[in-house]
Amino acid sequence: MNKNRYLISILVLFTLLVAACAKNTRSITLEERGMFKKSIRIRSLPTKAQILINGKEIGTTPLNYNLAHESDRMINITAIPLYPNQYTQNIFLMIPPVPKTMTIYMSHFPEDFERNKDQEFIPPAKPEPKVIVETRVDTVYVETVLEKTEVVALPNIFFDLDQSNIRPSEIDKLNEVAKVLKANPSYLIDIMAFADPRASQQYNLNLTQKRADTVKQYLENLGVASERMRAMGSGIASQMYPPKTEEEFAENRKVIFVLRRK
Repeated sequence: MNKNRYLISILVLFTLLVAACAKNTRSITLEERGMFKKSIRIRSLPTKAQILINGKEIGTTPLNYNLAHESDRMINITAIPLYPNQYTQNIFLMIPPVPKTMTIYMSHFPEDFERNKDQEFIPPAKPEPKVIVETRVDTVYVETVLEKTEVVALPNIFFDLDQSNIRPSEIDKLNEVAKVLKANPSYLIDIMAFADPRASQQYNLNLTQKRADTVKQYLENLGVASERMRAMGSGIASQMYPPKTEEEFAENRKVIFVLRRK
């Protein structure tokens, strides 16, 4: 009798072992076929943005979303700006793995993703400072009311390698920024500085904060009130392709401006 119980126990243990191995094999097979899902947190700086994934509208940042794939591992994440002076950002993410957090910089000037990598890189032309005025007439009331909507494009300010002092070539640009701010006292401005990735993140954060502070101080000297400006060192900019040439590295060493209303 005891012998039969012993044989039965061995048979039960063998059955459980076979079932566990089969379950593990099945899970590995499913993963190899592409069954995968993981949550990612998507945020955007300096403002919110509308997020589309593979052309489907998901919502407004910040948000959490479960990224999954079957046979196609390439995910297209598009961030559409909700404010002026920002650019639509297109990101192509190969999954797995799925990062826990993705930060999208809406004011980063996008590169030409279709350009030939073997050709010499030519930085895209920067928009010239300009004020576009659109006038609307309110005819509901007896008195005519004019409303002006202003869209202002400000230039980027570029820096030498490992330097926070302002280049002589950038002085005219900063003078133009100060002119626009003094002509529009209702504007507040964010000064966001970036660096190229050839240093540690902590070093770049310190360097970019110095660049932002230098630009802010220069604008203060031109008569722009300090309380209207925020200087932020952002480290390195989020990019699709890491820079490889000196021209591409130089494109990263910059300050950009984001206007806000009081």
